[in-house]
Parts: sequence; structure tokens; C-alpha cells
Amino acid sequence: MKTFFQVALLAMTVTGWGLADEFPLSREQSSKQPEAVEAFNAAAAAQPKLLRISGIVDGSGRVVFTRKHVRYEHRHWARPHHLLFDGEPWEQFDQTPAGWKHTGQHLDLTRARIVQRNGRDMIALERTPDGFDLYLSDSPNGAAEYSVTIAIPRR
Repeated sequence: MKTFFQVALLAMTVTGWGLADEFPLSREQSSKQPEAVEAFNAAAAAQPKLLRISGIVDGSGRVVFTRKHVRYEHRHWARPHHLLFDGEPWEQFDQTPAGWKHTGQHLDLTRARIVQRNGRDMIALERTPDGFDLYLSDSPNGAAEYSVTIAIPRR
């Protein structure tokens, strides 16, 4: 687990903070070191997709993930609001969030795992034959903020 976070931090450092732009390979270096460029691209592609879901939860429900679809099934109390799916608002819970149909095809959903969770009650992930289910439950009175980051390996 520690190695995973170290690799993820390195990938975020190089790609997310622009260090790759500060140390670009010249055309000459790229042609002389195609293995290095290929290895770097392979390492970047091997990083899991980090999916973040956040919002205000007051009650319980689950988010069902398959390669083609994502849907929210409401159980008790109020439906979640201000829900963000990978940074984008998700308001139509019976409709798959934009971009998932393409993204889901390239992920191994059966190996997804929670890497960070924040909320006052339960956030749980259960693997299914077609993907996984994410359970959100806020039992105490009133609503509270919840967020979860899920690492999903690429196929």
C-alpha cells in the first residue's frame, strides 16, 4: 500500500504539477531513448483511475457501478444533494454521469478499492460480478458532508 501511494505521488508530481513541462525530452533525446519514453508512458497508463464522489448525504443508498452504467439507488430518508461525480455535478441519479461509458470500459471495476473516505457514518464498497456497489449511509439526525476516493485499476 505504501508503494502504491509513493508511485501515485510521483505520477502526480511529474504530470499534475507540470514538472514534465520543465524537463521535456528534446526530439533528439526522444529518438535516442524510445524505451525510456515508452516506459514512462506505460507507467503513467498503469496508474489507477482515482474517482472522487462527494456531496451532502442524509439517509442511505448505494451507487451501482458497471462498465456501461452508474446509477444511484435511494434507500432511506432524503436523497443526496450537491453530489459531485469526478468533479462534475451529478443531478440525474437514474442517468449515467457523462463520460463514464467511455471511462468504465477501460477499468477493472472488480478490483476497485476505497483509498480515502470522509463522513460521519458509513461509506463501504462491495465488489460484484459486474463491477462494484458503493454504499453511503448517514444514520444520525440531519445531513452531513461525505466524500470518497476510489482507486480503480486500468485494464
